[in-house]
Amino acid sequence: MIALVFAYETDEAAQFEEVYGSNGPWAAFFSRGPGYVGTELLRDVEQAGRYVVVDRWESRDAYNRFVADNRDEYMRRVDETAYLYRQELRHGTFENVWADGHPAAP
Repeated sequence: MIALVFAYETDEAAQFEEVYGSNGPWAAFFSRGPGYVGTELLRDVEQAGRYVVVDRWESRDAYNRFVADNRDEYMRRVDETAYLYRQELRHGTFENVWADGHPAAP
């Protein structure tokens, strides 16, 4: 599994949460793609208007295939929602570090 991690700063918190949340239009768009696992929206409790979005996919190939197959709509959505934030920072694409494919027991 991979996780694409982005940080945002916004002055439009309610609208941002609606669009980028796990039931929002971005998640609905991704859910059409085979291999999409889900989206998590995290709100900073110390700094108002700061969020982290984590999009999970079964594999890098699944994500890349979805983006390639839906490039025009993806870019249209980026353009249509850019007004919702004043800053976007892509932290990267991360994968689970599990020796046997499962999380280690505590």
